[in-house]
Amino acid sequence: MNINKYKQELLNEKKKLIDLIGEMQDNTVFGNTTDHTSEKYTSGELSSYDNHLADIGTEVYMQDMQNSLTIHEQGRLRNIENALYKIENGTYGICVECHKQIDEERLDILPETSLCSYCAKHQPDVPVTSRKFNQNLINESENFYDETLLKLYEMNKMPNDESNLD
Repeated sequence: MNINKYKQELLNEKKKLIDLIGEMQDNTVFGNTTDHTSEKYTSGELSSYDNHLADIGTEVYMQDMQNSLTIHEQGRLRNIENALYKIENGTYGICVECHKQIDEERLDILPETSLCSYCAKHQPDVPVTSRKFNQNLINESENFYDETLLKLYEMNKMPNDESNLD
């Protein structure tokens, strides 16, 4: 097995992922990654006062999707870093479950894998809604219209229902 080939592939992919994650985390209009909580920084609007509830819902959904994609790429980066660590300590290409050698054909496709084909096929299915794997911070509840969205709606209602005044 050509360890140097896999190491170079992993290092190249690591660099790409670091750049991609940096761009994904800087998803604000003004390029400021520290102020993601303000609508001004995420949408470019000063207030959501004139926005319809559905527009606010769409914005929350899009932020949640962005967070999910970022978390997924961060997980890939962790797998690559683990594979690089295994190369350094001499355990690369060995299945963590059965401790047998992982086929080179599998490593050619997934150089960051830690499971052989057999063990990967026999892993229990993890439900997508598992709290352990669902790390989204915006929409933690099962329903889309969670407390955060309802609070935004309440904050943006006209005082004393002035919307009915002619």
